[in-house]
Amino acid sequence: MFSANENLALRQHKKKVVAFVEECIPEEALDMGTMVMAMQVSCKAPGCVPLETAIVIVFPKLGEELIAGLPESCGGNYKTKVLKPMVEVTKEDVLEALPPAFPGGKRSMENLFMQARDVMLGQITQLLPRKISREER
Repeated sequence: MFSANENLALRQHKKKVVAFVEECIPEEALDMGTMVMAMQVSCKAPGCVPLETAIVIVFPKLGEELIAGLPESCGGNYKTKVLKPMVEVTKEDVLEALPPAFPGGKRSMENLFMQARDVMLGQITQLLPRKISREER
């Protein structure tokens, strides 16, 4: 259970993340009713980070792409996530989570593969026995 201060702090970080995302959406799309939601999600499944930030961009149904090259912008939802708690999310993290169709977006297949590699290596190192130094013997 969160305290009132923790809830207030989380709301402040949520506003910051939403503002980072909105900076990457053309003003016309925002004016037509595009909404941005951010939430902190916990995961207890093996291999998951304990807390991650989920981002959902909801586009109005207008029948045309509000962001060129992004089919979801015709009236669907675009979902992405940052594998960090909301308090740690930076503008750079948001840009790396958004594809180049968004102004400033940097997400590419190469970046996704590198992130997957890092997560996998982190999990492997947790499973391997730790080497004991001479001082610890």
